[in-house]
Amino acid sequence: MKGDRVIWVVMFILGVISLLAVYSATSSEAHVRFGVYNDKVLLKHATTLLAGFVMIFLASRLDYRRYSRAIEIMLLLCCLLLVFTYFFGSRINGASRSIMGFQTSELAKIVLIVYLAKHIVVWNQRDYKFKDLFIHLFLPIILIVAPIFPENLSTAAMLFLVCIVMMFIGQIKINYILALIGIIVAGMGLYILTDDIFATRAQKRYERTVQLAQEHPEDVKLQERAMRKPRVSRVKTWEGRIEAMKMEKEAKQSNGGEKAPLQIDDRNAQKTYAKIAVARGGLFGKGSGKSTQRNFLPQPFSDCIYAIIIEEYGLVGGLFVMLLYIILFTRAIRIMKRRPLSFGALMAFGIAFILIVQAMINMGVSTGLLPVTGQQLPFVSKGGSSMLMTGVAVGIILSVTRSVEDEEMGVESGEFKVESEEGEA
Repeated sequence: MKGDRVIWVVMFILGVISLLAVYSATSSEAHVRFGVYNDKVLLKHATTLLAGFVMIFLASRLDYRRYSRAIEIMLLLCCLLLVFTYFFGSRINGASRSIMGFQTSELAKIVLIVYLAKHIVVWNQRDYKFKDLFIHLFLPIILIVAPIFPENLSTAAMLFLVCIVMMFIGQIKINYILALIGIIVAGMGLYILTDDIFATRAQKRYERTVQLAQEHPEDVKLQERAMRKPRVSRVKTWEGRIEAMKMEKEAKQSNGGEKAPLQIDDRNAQKTYAKIAVARGGLFGKGSGKSTQRNFLPQPFSDCIYAIIIEEYGLVGGLFVMLLYIILFTRAIRIMKRRPLSFGALMAFGIAFILIVQAMINMGVSTGLLPVTGQQLPFVSKGGSSMLMTGVAVGIILSVTRSVEDEEMGVESGEFKVESEEGEA
């Protein structure tokens, strides 16, 4: 347990909370799949959680400087994986986000942050022009964010925000940062304008395929094509979520500011049941394992696990979980103060920042402050790829803290250097 021991304690507490919350939230799923008891679901999650801690340990034992050595190759690999996921990934709820259960965007987030931390420090010490930054900083951001954006808007927006904050802290020229924001906004606008057109064409092709499959039942390949669902317009999905919030607000205003009669449909079911869970939690909650809304929430063990935590442990429990993430973030800020504008500090800050932003988005969705997204609560929600990649992310932060502690204790560990001839960190 070398490195910042406060972070170790925070992660162990989050692990315990994860076991309790997931065990309770998966009771309905376990009843359907395995019978009355959900011991099998808990055992599977405990194994995943243990694997997350193993990733923390392994990543923390590796010198953080080594993460920068092959980061360009990893970035290229992530670009290829994201493009492959977009076209051939598993499509769930109208979005293609994973390959064989692994969410490629989880890996891409960490790789992009490490890449940016390395190159921001390098270019901060040079006399650069916009062309230099566009090739070495802006283009990699676009290549990573663009494939994520159509299928996972919240992740793309979150990652782009972290990139902007990292460049701002890294003292990249503000007018160049604004130019990048303009490029991204223009690209988003173009996608929004064309998305519905392509989705409509895909729907028409699918309908023709189904018609041909009915006319030629002996054609096996045609039958297989007819089984593949067409691409759904993501813009329509986003509009539906925003419209649901707007309708709720208008209903409240038309009712004299009071809450409108409860009406639950497919569009607002997740958000409404999450609000009920939060309201019934009170100050101290119903008690561990006594949630009732877990039986109605579509994703009680993932997207809305924070609502289950509040229902069972009350406002006090919810604030305690929020405090844990804030502590994790403040420990990363502490590194920034001790090693300003260094590769390790900037990398640790970026990773901690994206974790806390993801946590706050999950909490905002569970409490009804934000539209429904697919963001999980880091190291608490049930999920394999998210748990493993969060473990790697926290392990990298611990690696930086361990190195900083060794340097302050006088242990020879080397320093971050910029080789002007090769341009490598």
